[in-house]
Amino acid sequence: MRIGVECGGTFTDLVVLDDDGVLRATDKVFSTPSHPDQAVTTGLRALSAELRDEAVLLHGSTVATNALIERNGARVGLIVTRGFRDVLELQRQDRTSMYDLTYRKPAPLVPREWVAEVTERLDRTGAVLEPLDDDSVRAALARLVTEGVDAVAVSLLHSYADPAHEQRIAVLAEAEFPGLVVSLSSSCAREFREYERTTTTTIDAFLRPRIHQYLSDLEASAHELGIGELHVMQSNGGMVPARAAASAPLSMLRSGPAAGVAGAIAVAENAGVASIVTMDMGGTSTDVAVVHDGRPELTTEVSADGLPVRVPMVDITAVGAGGGSLVDVDSGGLLTVGPRSAGADPGPVCYGKGGTRPTVTDANAVRGLLRPETFLGGRHTLHTEAAREALRPLAERLDRSVEQTAEDVYQLTSIAMAGAIRVTTTERGYDVKSYTLVAYGGAGPLHAATVAEELGMSRVIIPPHAGLASAYGLLTAGFRREFSQTFLSDVSALPEEGLRPVMAQLRAVARDQLQAQGVPLEDADFSFSADMRYEGQGFEMHVDLPHGTGTSTGQLLEGFHEVHARRYGHAESSRAVQVVTVRLAVTRPRPPLVLPRVDIDTELPVHTSPITEKGTVVEAVFRSRRGLAVGAKQRGPAVIEDGTSTTFVPTGWFAHVDEHTNLLLERS
Repeated sequence: MRIGVECGGTFTDLVVLDDDGVLRATDKVFSTPSHPDQAVTTGLRALSAELRDEAVLLHGSTVATNALIERNGARVGLIVTRGFRDVLELQRQDRTSMYDLTYRKPAPLVPREWVAEVTERLDRTGAVLEPLDDDSVRAALARLVTEGVDAVAVSLLHSYADPAHEQRIAVLAEAEFPGLVVSLSSSCAREFREYERTTTTTIDAFLRPRIHQYLSDLEASAHELGIGELHVMQSNGGMVPARAAASAPLSMLRSGPAAGVAGAIAVAENAGVASIVTMDMGGTSTDVAVVHDGRPELTTEVSADGLPVRVPMVDITAVGAGGGSLVDVDSGGLLTVGPRSAGADPGPVCYGKGGTRPTVTDANAVRGLLRPETFLGGRHTLHTEAAREALRPLAERLDRSVEQTAEDVYQLTSIAMAGAIRVTTTERGYDVKSYTLVAYGGAGPLHAATVAEELGMSRVIIPPHAGLASAYGLLTAGFRREFSQTFLSDVSALPEEGLRPVMAQLRAVARDQLQAQGVPLEDADFSFSADMRYEGQGFEMHVDLPHGTGTSTGQLLEGFHEVHARRYGHAESSRAVQVVTVRLAVTRPRPPLVLPRVDIDTELPVHTSPITEKGTVVEAVFRSRRGLAVGAKQRGPAVIEDGTSTTFVPTGWFAHVDEHTNLLLERS
């Protein structure tokens, strides 16, 4: 038995599949942001003991992201090479708000008084210019511990070239202060660029005690309920045992959204579609990603709460437009949506949990797209009139009717999501019209067709149980871990064996770490890639290295020029090319999975009800998704309901059901 539990900002979703891929149970409960494990255990306790017995729990969560945003983590000290105490304060010259005269740089996780210097120095090749002084290390550790730090980050100059000095500091820390949490930059991000490597390491130290405690508590609760193993989704779209995740908390920063992408890939693969755009609209935000030929785009250039993080993650663009996003009118008289959210508590006004400020969900209820008798499968009361009254003051300020204002909110939200998709596709040289949109999350299918129309896309896939797609994604993901090492060299200057020595070194490091964590490697695949650039560029491009290309400079150059031309429309074969970083992805096959289907019942009733569409009131067909058999079609305007999400089919579109019970939306 496999149980997938994904914790979002508003809801926690739970799905149970047996070993034959048969859907045994689903649930959706309100999240508990202050104690996220409570929602998980609440959902698990609702399952029968038979379903829990010796099951594998697969988990995705926003706990790491929330801890960082709320600055609710360990008290971290930092050890650096003498003379580099201000690396976190200086940061970079770029700024996120170029024309903001009151702009302030993001505050470092480590205050300056908790940064300690030690005597040592390497050059960029790893050669020792000044040996590590053990006494200076002991003094630095003693001062930091005396001042009350819970964890220590270590980021020495050029330690990516030789980690020996950092490793020695870890040994001394364990000897002097047993149990002290120590994060090494050579383990977290063995790459050059001092500021980015240091912030990544401080974030690791900041999160590690919190994540370790969270996963330990969750694992203990799961075992009490009869569950056997706990595995955790990583930001790169792969699954690892809880023990491995606790030792690498950075990998959980985008855990939940990555699960949704993994599920969308499985759905698209099953439907015979290779290239998709995913759109996950939850209660707090909408996350979009691009998948080419069944593989998600990955990135190592991620910012979390304004701080750079250099670990591989699924390249997800988030926009603050979710079902719970707050709606307002600004000082200029313009309607605004998000980025602030009503969250799970109090939530939208129509939930009746004490919310007073209107949200996107309230607007959809006022439009007539959500029916009280079927909302969340009829298990939760929908207060449409309360939502209408919450929107009324905004409508009066805009001099519009409440219904017109609700439709404006819907359109503005859809346009914001379309803008996020443009950033991930059109602005990177991809023709979005040639992709299929896969929409999921509780609110995604409500906006999917409108977003697709805004972008010129003609096809949308809504998977079965779309509101639980991220939880399903947890069940589809295989094992994946990433390793990297900076290796700065002109391609023309590579030795005859090319990148093979550094590839062998990375492979050995990966084997040692994974075997120590109890990960079986008999069926593992080791895939290499390189970050490359033209000489003089300040950024790199990711180039896959097919098996056996580590010795061929010609293949390295050919691969880089091809990637550059695809992204920017040109390549300069006469310019010198550099290898900057070599990367290794260790993967294991994902478990066999039969994707869930919709349980069809064509005897279910069909209703009509008025909705607001394009400024007028029209009669729309309302029907259960279970009432649509394979091959059935439904023209818009229509609303197709299930227990976890609602799909809106606008006028000019039609929906039909494929052989896998996916709901396909296409233009008429």
